[in-house]
Amino acid sequence: MNRRDLILGAVGLAGARALASAAQPLRKVDAAAGGSLDPAGAHPLAVKTPSNVFRLANGELEVVFDARHGLPHSYRYKAQRLWGETQSHPAHAIVCKLEPRGYEAVALEAAFVHQIDQSVDFAFHVSMKGRRAATFHLRYALAGSTMQVTLESVAEAAGFELIEVALPTLVAVREEDGPAWMTEGRNGGSFVRLEEAKAYRFPDDEFFGRIATELPIGMVGQAEIGCVMEVTACMDGTETEIQGTEGHYAAKLGTVMTYRVHGGRCYGMNDGSDANCGNAETPNLLVGQMPRTRFDFFACAAMKQPWMAGAKILRNRMAKIPSDFFSDRFLYIVAGKRKMDAEPGTTFAQSGQLVKDIALLTDGAPQTAFLGGWAYDGQDTGFPSEDKVNASLGTYDDLRALIETGKQWNANVTLNTNWDDAYKSSPIFDEAFIARRPDGRIWQSRSWDDEDSYIVGMAKFMEGGWGAKRIAYIMERYRIENSILIDAMSWFAVRNDWDRQHPASGYKNLIDGKFKVVEEFRRRGVEVTSEKLRYPFIGKMALTMNGPGGSDRPFGGEAIPLFATVYRGSAIWGGSGDGKIRPQQEIFWNTRSALWFQADTDRTTTADFYYLVVLPFGKLHKLAVEEYESMGTVRRLLLEGNSQVTMDMASDSYSAAIGGVEIAHDNATFCPIDEGRIAFYARTARTLRYPLPAGWDAAAVTARALTLEGRVECTVQCIAGAIVVQAEAKRPVIVYSSRKAIPQA
Repeated sequence: MNRRDLILGAVGLAGARALASAAQPLRKVDAAAGGSLDPAGAHPLAVKTPSNVFRLANGELEVVFDARHGLPHSYRYKAQRLWGETQSHPAHAIVCKLEPRGYEAVALEAAFVHQIDQSVDFAFHVSMKGRRAATFHLRYALAGSTMQVTLESVAEAAGFELIEVALPTLVAVREEDGPAWMTEGRNGGSFVRLEEAKAYRFPDDEFFGRIATELPIGMVGQAEIGCVMEVTACMDGTETEIQGTEGHYAAKLGTVMTYRVHGGRCYGMNDGSDANCGNAETPNLLVGQMPRTRFDFFACAAMKQPWMAGAKILRNRMAKIPSDFFSDRFLYIVAGKRKMDAEPGTTFAQSGQLVKDIALLTDGAPQTAFLGGWAYDGQDTGFPSEDKVNASLGTYDDLRALIETGKQWNANVTLNTNWDDAYKSSPIFDEAFIARRPDGRIWQSRSWDDEDSYIVGMAKFMEGGWGAKRIAYIMERYRIENSILIDAMSWFAVRNDWDRQHPASGYKNLIDGKFKVVEEFRRRGVEVTSEKLRYPFIGKMALTMNGPGGSDRPFGGEAIPLFATVYRGSAIWGGSGDGKIRPQQEIFWNTRSALWFQADTDRTTTADFYYLVVLPFGKLHKLAVEEYESMGTVRRLLLEGNSQVTMDMASDSYSAAIGGVEIAHDNATFCPIDEGRIAFYARTARTLRYPLPAGWDAAAVTARALTLEGRVECTVQCIAGAIVVQAEAKRPVIVYSSRKAIPQA
């Protein structure tokens, strides 16, 4: 019998007996033989010795399991130890009895264990109200210094359903054992040493529960080794917690393996009301993705920033960015009109002028302008229909002309739309594609711009053919190219639909709905962008408007550039979305915001944003982080190719360098655009310098100041091998290698 046959045979009673007969016996612990298990102590975080252990090892990693509970008790890596569940606490499963409806948390004990090569299955039989409710396996598989944990071979008895399995402590470190630390991945990432920590556990998110939506990881380390956990199933919970008191802290990593979405809980509907609760008819939505979590053990000897070793492991296996189209683009959203506005913020004609002005002030930099409020009565009206152009902005022909004439200014003018929200003002509105709340009613959400929105069930929208028709229509009617902005698509990466006739978990809506939208637009040459960076969209979506910067450090310690390390090369994301230009923050945290502009936007604001953020970001954002330094209030990222970014958290001071040459410093930029152009810009008047590039003839160098009236010739000097510009405040100057390098209008 091969391994797969053996596992499948364990579903029924006969299979359970077959597996039990082939299973290895549970061994009593021999402290003398292993030497790795401490006696139980008086402190509540002290280590208790399991009555039975099971060992799984390869040449790099050894795991000692509490065989009774099927949980890791300790790990040996590089002849050093990290802990697992040390208190002999069992894992818990939540099961549901369907008639009458009821839920119960059941403590788990392993029925039997089976090993094949470098993996071990602990089988569990879960009973509720004296009846067998479900069986499943927890599988631990070793490969080198990696351990994968999966929930497999689930079988549910008639009338029962398995909801989730909580494994809150899979890897842990204790302050009593010496200097220890923890890193977590929410809101940009934070790092804390346990002697400086505070006890904390993340509360449930209103919309996502235990799911860590941005970077579902945690790290712990002690002495010279560490472990990074990545919860790779997108609807599983991520547990990063510090327990205890001063001098006795323990940091723990774990997960909640979600098999079905709990139909008896209450969920935020983003409608301004209290959470909506399930009832006896609410389906427990089958997720459809195998629950799984990965643990990588690593050496971090003598590292001042031990988390960096784990961050590099994550970075090296993250999916690469699916498109480089947005890498160097001046990207913004045009505020057209909202329904309640008396007058539009920007008509199509004014949008054309904005595009032209930005081109003049940036020497024709590549732009992407997403038009907001272009359909029906303005922003957030009319969808999913897109047949009617907002007459207050202009006509259909005006919109098409704007899209086409933008090309002469190196601008990709395209649309800002929405697929998650539908409105009754749409002539194709149909309750058949609207998602259902836990209580079974259609999902009415917020009134965004003076019209109530209803949430689309994305899987059934695509499966029912509405999605394909919508994509074909917008492509044929408006002939957009390269990109489109779809609000909310990534923000609610996983969104459940409790439709009794067409139930869909957030994962199903993601795979069969949102990913299908992204793939179909890409097939037509258009990259979908959205609002918020989310883990499931890494490798699927190149750009999001918003994302995390510096963490608020919930465990104490310091905010670290974890996102800027892990996701470099995988995604581009913006900042807080509050419209403020913060060069220091954006360059250091590797964010590039997408600002809202309109007809009356001060054009110096657009120049500020391009030269202080967009241009240096385009040169830096894909350079891999090699090291991170933290010295008092100064933070420094050392990047590949002798490049770096430095900031002082006590002030607005910052600097950036590429190849050992500085390109930005304290609200001033002096940065190459391409081989024939160097941009000089400063918020306040000052002297700026940049080394004369190899191959440039100092006698041929020429400069132009950029204005809304066009290029104005200005003086530039070459002194001691450097280009020297006397920069006026907020007046861009482009230095060209020669007159031939000046772009033709």
